[in-house]
Amino acid sequence: MTYGRLSPEVPLGPFANAPVEVWSTPGKAAKLHASEHCSRARTGRMAASELPLGEAVRRMCPRCAEHGQWARPGTGAGIFLEALTGLGLLYELERYAGADEDTRSDDEVRQAAALLNRLPRGEHENQGEPQEPGGSEELGGSEKSDGSEELAEDEDDWHEVQEAHSERALIFGQWRDAAASLHRAHQLWAPFPWLRPWADAGLRQKAAYVALLQRQAGQLVSRDALVVAACAGAMEAPDLPVEDPALAALGASATVRSELASLWRRWNGRAASSWEHPREHRYVAHHLTDGMSGRRKGRDAVLGCAYQLVSTWTAAAEVAAVGEYGERTLIARLPERRPERRPGHDESFLHDLSEWELAVLASWGMDADWERLTVTLRVPEPVAVRLTSSGSALPCSLPEDVVAEPVAAPAQSVEPGVFDDGPIAQRRPVTAGHLQALRTVSRDADQLYLVLSAVNGPEVMSLSELERRVSSGERYVIVTAAGGLPEEVLPQWHEQVEATDSPEPGSVWPSRSSDPEHPDFGRSLGITEGEQVVARLSSLGGRSRGADVALRSLVLARGVTDLRVLEGTYDEIGYRRNVFPNDVWHGLLAMEQLHLAPFRTVPEDGSRGGSGLPLGVLARVQLYTTDAAGKFQGRAHSPDCAHQRDERGLTRGYDLVTVEEMLHAERFDPCSKCGGYATRRLTEAQIAYYRAAHRVHECARKVRWALGNRELAGDCASLVAKVKEWSDRKPADEWFEAGSQIVRWHHAVGELYRQARELVE
Repeated sequence: MTYGRLSPEVPLGPFANAPVEVWSTPGKAAKLHASEHCSRARTGRMAASELPLGEAVRRMCPRCAEHGQWARPGTGAGIFLEALTGLGLLYELERYAGADEDTRSDDEVRQAAALLNRLPRGEHENQGEPQEPGGSEELGGSEKSDGSEELAEDEDDWHEVQEAHSERALIFGQWRDAAASLHRAHQLWAPFPWLRPWADAGLRQKAAYVALLQRQAGQLVSRDALVVAACAGAMEAPDLPVEDPALAALGASATVRSELASLWRRWNGRAASSWEHPREHRYVAHHLTDGMSGRRKGRDAVLGCAYQLVSTWTAAAEVAAVGEYGERTLIARLPERRPERRPGHDESFLHDLSEWELAVLASWGMDADWERLTVTLRVPEPVAVRLTSSGSALPCSLPEDVVAEPVAAPAQSVEPGVFDDGPIAQRRPVTAGHLQALRTVSRDADQLYLVLSAVNGPEVMSLSELERRVSSGERYVIVTAAGGLPEEVLPQWHEQVEATDSPEPGSVWPSRSSDPEHPDFGRSLGITEGEQVVARLSSLGGRSRGADVALRSLVLARGVTDLRVLEGTYDEIGYRRNVFPNDVWHGLLAMEQLHLAPFRTVPEDGSRGGSGLPLGVLARVQLYTTDAAGKFQGRAHSPDCAHQRDERGLTRGYDLVTVEEMLHAERFDPCSKCGGYATRRLTEAQIAYYRAAHRVHECARKVRWALGNRELAGDCASLVAKVKEWSDRKPADEWFEAGSQIVRWHHAVGELYRQARELVE
């Protein structure tokens, strides 16, 4: 299967005049390319020009017509073309459009159904009567055949049955994939209603093929077996023969009761969720002897009792399924395929449904609307009871309880003027329908967005947060997504990574210096170093594209006041979906702590302690920790602590405190591994003041030591000169936010100089 190819027959609607950048060699008949690096471009001088999309389509290079990026991502035209090309609508209309070499003929399906739906050997004469299970070895020399041999008279017959099982799995898989493709095709055209008349013939053809596959799948399961399985699922837990002497080998009565209850749950769960007849699950009897050695005395008796119990439960389900019962009409609402893509998980359409529920849909589904994901069922009463119970993963309702909903609201139509990169004054507020279309079509929808509103002004937020606010009635205009930022605003990390002061090859983390006089002191805390860490992490293994994506997100995320709002969202099973790569957190936060000794109070006895310097521009620096006030049991951790396991990055459960608040936190109990918190990266002015404060504090520490150890101090002239230099130096304007802080700085440095002069007087 190839990618869908854009052609002049595809209606472009309002995007026909959208300007797109094209590349071509000189000549009116030259093919147009989406990139100057197209492999099909002729050698020679390539020139860029701008043409309306409708005109460009007629001369497109075949390769670029399939998966070329003709418009900027995130624009209206870019979203429209992404919905059409590549693995979009054009591709889906060609998939599962009719029978192909993988489609099974009706004769092949009938042969497989005959093997799958026949009664096991011995059941023709005694239908409904449970047979004594177990072979001669299991039951102490019984002449009856082993239950595992009931479906096969010889080895060839066994292989035929296994092939029939494979055919059933294959056809059910084809049916689900074809239905998923049809539903996806409906999703892709919905935001662009002018596509429906053109796509209608292809959609009808796909729907006919889905119906064919459903009919074939329905032949490969037994309706009677599904009714028995429904009755098995409705059975109450039976009385268990805890005191049976045959079970004495299991242990005490409490152990026997627990093991029998486990056996019942296992059989009931498998019998009720399978498209096989419950009698096919007799093998679960071996669960009762899993922990027993084959030579254990009494094991055969336990296994024989287990087989007898399973046969009794199966017979009870078969008896419950016999009789006259009516039918009910239900409307089944199929679950949407989850949009997230978790590593190592490739979930298929209708993944959450059991075999039994899939078989019910295939057997009794009369009218399937794959656009709205609803199926009308006409099912026997036992099946209806099971489907309407709380334990069913297939939500079903009575027809009179179903409220018809429109497929696509008018606000869902994506047209120029919403996502385009044109003048902001010409853009329309985004609606919930627009955002739903964006999430449906775009592979990169989950990212950060710069938005604008009349109430809140410019803000940076995730798509899920924007959806929440728009749904509550707020009006926003999208300025740009992180992926739409121009290259000129991104950090120039390509050159800086190769700088001489970068980490050694193979390392992404900068070296840290504890000497305040070292020029690199405090550098690892800064914004610039954060950019380089993100670039190095994201480009490991040659992933330069990953670095670009991460740095674009970093640029926007810096504009967020409280980083906890960037938590992301969670799916139905609690898996976290981040709004940007995890590496970006290292660009926003320094996973290390500030040394706050210079800003602590000067000890009255002159011993080791603080220097009483003002916090200045460091006072409002943000710190993120799990427990700033010591409210919870255990120690506080940073977002990158190994104790946080897979939940790296910030969530709303973290505490946000400032350096000023942390300086006076008496109950803060930090983790010894991570230091307890992460620091929001410092600006150049904050790093400069941090260095200056530590250098003054180092001078103060030496002065206090010299005053207490005059006989060992020696010549202190150089130390006094350095203190005098700080006393005479005017602090930078950006270091302090208030005049009182400047006064406090001069007072602290002046007092230090007074003490230093005592060393030379």
